[in-house]
Amino acid sequence: MGWSLRARLFHWLTAIAITAQWAIGLFLLDGMAMAGNVWLTIHLSLGLVILALTLLRFGSRIFDRAPRRLRLPLVAIVTALGHAGLYALLLLVPLTGWLGYRPAPFMPPPLAFGLLPMPVLTGLEGISQRTMLSLHALLTWALVALVALHALAALFHAIVLRDGVLGGMLRGRDRGDGDRQP
Repeated sequence: MGWSLRARLFHWLTAIAITAQWAIGLFLLDGMAMAGNVWLTIHLSLGLVILALTLLRFGSRIFDRAPRRLRLPLVAIVTALGHAGLYALLLLVPLTGWLGYRPAPFMPPPLAFGLLPMPVLTGLEGISQRTMLSLHALLTWALVALVALHALAALFHAIVLRDGVLGGMLRGRDRGDGDRQP
């Protein structure tokens, strides 16, 4: 058994958004996080999308259980920790970026999606903007590392184990090949 269409959509939309965020943050912003920068507005808007997708994904897990697979106990623990780390970082990276964004005085907040004024989160007077953005960058690299390990694990399942795990995320439940055990 594979994943439902809803679960696959959340997964792949999140993957696309994270890839776009990483590219924008690394190559297009390049430290130029000024309120008028169009890439900053896109980056902040996509951060909100990732945050919303992650929260919706949590809610959808009530209806979409992970496909059952026979695993060694240690493998099950490592898998659970890896997924918990991914979910935690999918929440923490956008939140730390949002908390770290503080426009200059008298600068209007950016318009999320070009439409809605994006509120500036406050209440962390004891933590400087620079510290929060440093934490954001550190957590972003941790997310990149976990995503890379996640992708390598999927390739390992597809190429070495040939157990249908990747197929379950690509094709879903209807094919029934996500349950095969080696």
